[in-house]
Amino acid sequence: MKNILIIGGNQGIGQAMVDQLKTNHCVITTSRNYGELTQVDENLWQIHCDLTDELSIKQLYTQISQQFTHIDWLINCAGVLFNEDFQPEKTHKQCNLNQFETSFKINCWGHLQIINSIQPLLIKSDQPVLASISARIGSIEDNRLGGWYTYRMSKAALNMGLKTLGIEWSRTCRKAKIMLLHPGTTDTALSKPFQKNLPSNQLQSPADVARQLIDQINLQIESKSTGTVFLDFEGKSIPW
Repeated sequence: MKNILIIGGNQGIGQAMVDQLKTNHCVITTSRNYGELTQVDENLWQIHCDLTDELSIKQLYTQISQQFTHIDWLINCAGVLFNEDFQPEKTHKQCNLNQFETSFKINCWGHLQIINSIQPLLIKSDQPVLASISARIGSIEDNRLGGWYTYRMSKAALNMGLKTLGIEWSRTCRKAKIMLLHPGTTDTALSKPFQKNLPSNQLQSPADVARQLIDQINLQIESKSTGTVFLDFEGKSIPW
């Protein structure tokens, strides 16, 4: 049984991954709506974490380390595309500082800070795994449509951050598998406003996507790959 920490596991893909993984593993899931570390089921724990708050991330480690000797998988599903204050930009003239700060804190900075915080528990695992939900839209080479400046830039920054981490950990944490995973278009609140013109076969359920992503994690563990990989839900490499 693995100890698996899922950031943002209270909705969408994260919730679906929690539901599937807790059957055979001990899962710790985070949300801004949770309180202190609490066991809510035989294999399920919940804890508060706010990726925009550095103190919250530090407290996450403090509480988890009191209960768990190690973490095997760290899966970060947290991300923001829009909220009540902003929408994806259609032109660079719509870019604003609040949108940049919020998006980069959640989509990029928070992912790296969680890794920094949880690393002492990860390196105690026999096969540590880092997986962040990224997006094809963060690929610089694949950008052919433009728009969505902040989301594209924050996901590209996340990709660069974990790619750089893979180089560093190739010297200091060689056992670790690091991956960026593109889930495809999933029927979640994040994609809901943009589903209208999608082909009928393009939209997937959170449960199906979660199953595919877990499969990709397991395949990477079995593989001889090194460094950071950037893959879609079918295991196909995405250009950086």
